[in-house]
Amino acid sequence: MSDRAAPPYTRPWRILIPLLVGAAVAVALGVFGTVHEPAGEVPWQRPFPSLYAMKVWLSLGVLLLAAVQLGTALWIYGKLGLPTRRWLGPVHRTTGYLAFVVSLPVAAACLWAFGFESYDARVRTHGILGAMFYGAFVAKVLVLHSKRLPGWALPAVAGLLLATVVGAVASSALWYVASFGLPR
Repeated sequence: MSDRAAPPYTRPWRILIPLLVGAAVAVALGVFGTVHEPAGEVPWQRPFPSLYAMKVWLSLGVLLLAAVQLGTALWIYGKLGLPTRRWLGPVHRTTGYLAFVVSLPVAAACLWAFGFESYDARVRTHGILGAMFYGAFVAKVLVLHSKRLPGWALPAVAGLLLATVVGAVASSALWYVASFGLPR
């Protein structure tokens, strides 16, 4: 065994820094949702006929973009057995940006109109996963731009991000569609 310290990029404990920053973002959103007095409506739901229609359709769009993100990430990292293409990186980045941007009016509507509600397990789970999504997003961006983390850090944090978005959409938009059908 060598007396030399491991190179800085192999110190796995460094993953705690982006995870703690992400956790702080998630907690801050949860606190805001708890202390904010829900308005019951938002002015930016147009052109959708209702707040629920806006949330469902935009959330389904985010889920579709997340699926593209997963597919392009697997392709980029050679997990699909397909040759890499030059357009994959730009498509992956663009769908990531779009997923984030499309999620913002949904999150803002949830926080502004409803706040952090906990009257049943599904709603509580949705609120927690929604806040965690933004924390995981911040952690992923920090990990993505770090040169000092182990190679497994990015796929791990990206997996956390994917899990939170799937959970948040499953506990809201997919639940709504299963219960009431697609909003008109």
